[in-house]
Amino acid sequence: MPQLNVFFGSHQKAKAELVLRAREMGVTPEVLRRIKILAQMDVNQLERFIEFIEVLAIDTAGVVVRKGSQGDGMYLVLEGEVRARVLVDDKETILATLFAGDFFGEISLLDQGPRSADVVANEQSLVLKVPVKAFERMKKEAPDVALPFLFNVSRSAVTRMRMLTKRYEDSLHLWHVFDEQ
Repeated sequence: MPQLNVFFGSHQKAKAELVLRAREMGVTPEVLRRIKILAQMDVNQLERFIEFIEVLAIDTAGVVVRKGSQGDGMYLVLEGEVRARVLVDDKETILATLFAGDFFGEISLLDQGPRSADVVANEQSLVLKVPVKAFERMKKEAPDVALPFLFNVSRSAVTRMRMLTKRYEDSLHLWHVFDEQ
């Protein structure tokens, strides 16, 4: 049906352009294995994964996401270093420093809520964005890619939550020590 080419033909062309741009920027399955949550995926899954990402080159001090902006995807740090920060009384508090292999913004894949922190590049960085719309397409078009990806993101999120719970517990213990004095 030639009429469907209007819809699907342009989609396929856009997908091919995304893959070509990613390849030109050095994104290959071997390079994707540097990212912890992708390391266990096979070559075919990683090839398909490339179809659903955007590659962004971020200059030093460039803002990747702003606190309060709508979450429209998650990010994987392929090269470089970024920091998650909040400004309190115009003073920067660093929440985390993320290196090649790390990721952030995963909650946005689920709720598209406002960002809880700024993320700024400490140095020239290459980040991969998994936009919400692309993730929705991934779930439909490539469930064999979406499932292990989401499982590994979830596993890492649980680990982070356990660490935050431990930090909170430690701060409560410290608070009680000072409170008793």
